[in-house]
Amino acid sequence: MENTQVNTLPEEVKRETRRVILDLDRCIGCSSCRIACSRTHHSDLNLTQAKVADVAAFPGNCRHCERPACEAACPKEAIVKGKDGIVRRFPFKCIGCMSCVIACPFGAIQPSLLRNVTTKCDLCFTRLEDGLEPACVSTCVSGALTFEDPELVVEHNLWGARAKAKPGPRRW
Repeated sequence: MENTQVNTLPEEVKRETRRVILDLDRCIGCSSCRIACSRTHHSDLNLTQAKVADVAAFPGNCRHCERPACEAACPKEAIVKGKDGIVRRFPFKCIGCMSCVIACPFGAIQPSLLRNVTTKCDLCFTRLEDGLEPACVSTCVSGALTFEDPELVVEHNLWGARAKAKPGPRRW
């Protein structure tokens, strides 16, 4: 009898490094990204809308931080960063304490007034598993949303003029 070895080690989890990138110069405020997000997540709106003094409105995506403050702030482990790098929210564990909303430095987590839970972008991880882009990116009519590695965007200086002037931590 032939003795064959079966690989019993779990497959290595692919770490997702791409993020949803917003080019403010191209955003026309059409909200197609918000509608796509809502339809993809069965009426849960995981994409926040940032507003600037009634002058502009644009999507506020989760950055899926290396060390997420929202995860550290959650007392019920309803927000967890997976080995794949995606920060996921588990709605059945959420108690609506809003700790994650307060902890997020980007304002990317919003409370749901109807169900007293929070929502946040999960990069449409089920679409990623199928080789597709997040729903907001695939429906953006102006091309303002792209799905790429932020390191490459910074390295190749692909930011729009207003995105460069956006306040926040910079590495260049």
